[in-house]
Amino acid sequence: MTDHSRKHNLEFGLFVLAFGLALALRLLRLGELPLNDNEARLALQALDLTRGIKSGMGPLPAYINLTALVFYAVQASNFAARFVPAVFGALLTTIPYGFRDRLHSKPAILLAFLLAIDPGFLGLSRQAGGPTIAICALLLAWSAWRKSNMRAAGIWAGVALLSGPALWPGILGLIVANGLIRGFFVRESHTADSTNTARRPLLELAAYTAGTYFILGSFFLLASGGLSAGMTGFTAYFSGWLDFTDVQINRLLISLVAYELLPVLLAIAGLLRGIYKKDELTISLGVWLAAALVLCLAYPSKVVADLAWVIVPILVLAARELSVYFVAIKEGAWETIGMAVFTAAILTFAALNYAAIAMTQIDQTATQVRWWVLLGSLGLLVISILMVAFGWSRSTAVQGGLWGTLVVFLAFTFSNAMASADLRTYKTTETWPTSPQIGQSQTLISQMNELSRWKAGTINSLDVNIVGVDSPALLWILRDWPVSVSSGLTLSGSPSIVIASEQFVATSIENTYRGQDLIWRTYPAWNQGLLADWLNWSILHRFPSGEEKLILWVRSDVFIDSQNNP
Repeated sequence: MTDHSRKHNLEFGLFVLAFGLALALRLLRLGELPLNDNEARLALQALDLTRGIKSGMGPLPAYINLTALVFYAVQASNFAARFVPAVFGALLTTIPYGFRDRLHSKPAILLAFLLAIDPGFLGLSRQAGGPTIAICALLLAWSAWRKSNMRAAGIWAGVALLSGPALWPGILGLIVANGLIRGFFVRESHTADSTNTARRPLLELAAYTAGTYFILGSFFLLASGGLSAGMTGFTAYFSGWLDFTDVQINRLLISLVAYELLPVLLAIAGLLRGIYKKDELTISLGVWLAAALVLCLAYPSKVVADLAWVIVPILVLAARELSVYFVAIKEGAWETIGMAVFTAAILTFAALNYAAIAMTQIDQTATQVRWWVLLGSLGLLVISILMVAFGWSRSTAVQGGLWGTLVVFLAFTFSNAMASADLRTYKTTETWPTSPQIGQSQTLISQMNELSRWKAGTINSLDVNIVGVDSPALLWILRDWPVSVSSGLTLSGSPSIVIASEQFVATSIENTYRGQDLIWRTYPAWNQGLLADWLNWSILHRFPSGEEKLILWVRSDVFIDSQNNP
């Protein structure tokens, strides 16, 4: 075996390892949290397909149809509802493999691992209907097109067209960036990675795109609703320019810095280095980043998940900059390691002081003291690095300082990734979801199952009436129950179980039903958060929230002790 083949096999093995890591992180405890309303709305549409129910399809037919296939293969569950976005999120790590000719091997491998553990993509990949399908499909189509594989490019392009509104800010950002690059940085070498468009078999590309769109959009000729729903993704995105949400720009910027602190710092360093060296690829990535960020912040219907297209160029820039630091120690190995350990220790001390400020409610004087201690420790680190650089070895100081800093920031990034993926030991509050969190759903369904066993001998057997609660998440957890929904706040008949909103006037049933209130939705008060709340969230990922309750009413004769009543 030649050295070249060994190197290729090693690189391929590292890409496989990155994919395996990404898939494991995305599938771990995937179905533990309940689906929120937006997730459940899409999952119910996929479930209707498996049951042969013709219902209106939303603007994400790729997710709905692929998830319906998963439901066909396995039982519908929270895990199955999130499985397709999780797989596409893991496939993101394979994209750098197709861009090795531009990125080079080392940055491409580092980019694959950054994509695997990135807090933003990890959190978004674990949401039903998230933007990962659109991002992955479009980038895979681009990668295949660059390699002149028109069949694969057409298939992925067809999937992308069915992926919903999240596709179009990506396309628009690339178009704007390409126009700016051609307008201000015109060079002959700019199009070196693509052949003459006129010579490409565009008809083959179009045929495979249309074929994939038709077959997947029509659910393999079983349901045609996805064909029109695919086009609604286009109209849904651009109609969003006429609508406004309550998501403020500061929430997006705080989320970007909090989740992507290390990639952002590396991207800034890479941009400065690339602009100084007039590196064309770095400048192109910077223009793409600027275009994506402006489009994200200017979009009136903005949500935090829109940052996904901003994160892509940030991670590419970060991987290229990170590759500069991964060089062999030429001299003074132990000294460099010692400098790295010292740097990591000082930064850890500073981080502990920051955590104490963010997590504890202490008086203003003590807070100021901790801030001064934090700044003093950072100053001590800078002075120490300068002393080692001028008194010992510049390479030891720089390389050891960089490695120690990377260790601490990688630990912080991985901690944020665990929070973003809801893999911490406690329930966290994240900015990525576009719908309120669901509260005591497990308590609700477990109590109802117990009541059904007592009364009917099996679970999911009692008739349920929902009054005044508009929640797809509630319909999702009751998908196997005989459920009826009352219009308004009027109860019809005397069902075994009534699930009602707090506004339901219960005086007419209090004599024949027993009730218990449960927390159903929690609404983080993002727009009312104070600086102390954001500092606390940056460490614990907890935020002050409001609550919406529902009431579980059960007819008295359902209870096991009803036979003992006089």
